[in-house]
Amino acid sequence: MPTPSRTADTFRHCSACGTPGLAREGNRMQCGACGWTFFVNVAAAAAVLLTTGTGADLRVLLVRRALEPGRGRLGIPGGFVDAGESAQEAACREAREELGLDLDPAALRFLTSAPNTYPFAGVTYHSLDLYFTTPLPGGVPPGSFDRGEITELVMADPAATDRTALAFPAAEAALDALAAAGA
Repeated sequence: MPTPSRTADTFRHCSACGTPGLAREGNRMQCGACGWTFFVNVAAAAAVLLTTGTGADLRVLLVRRALEPGRGRLGIPGGFVDAGESAQEAACREAREELGLDLDPAALRFLTSAPNTYPFAGVTYHSLDLYFTTPLPGGVPPGSFDRGEITELVMADPAATDRTALAFPAAEAALDALAAAGA
């Protein structure tokens, strides 16, 4: 079982009664005084692999990140799922925010999921990344791109993309699954 993230380390007192110190076992923390229990669970994240072609001609749109974590490295458009939002809705929202694309959640096809980590502001968040595919709509040319979070759009062969250039470990699993599917 993976170790709990530093999120668990930020809890020094019980949130219910204020007693210092919580007993920890795996992802569970419990107050010995009042029994309050907290579980450090993974966060859901959703991303969309926007594709063109099939088989040997398959290409996927990757983004070069402008911000940490992973600044300057390649990523897949996506982000954390908001409360009350489906994974498909989140993937579409992220594509709209990051790329200016309006995608139909019903058009997304589930590809794979993979565990991931997202270090931010001294806390490492554990996530379960859900990857979807859909054809890339026209009008999104590769090259320089500036929407705050992204500096470049790259059309890449999912099988031949340098895995060391990726910002997050889960992106490797997504590209492997896409290459194997041949979309």
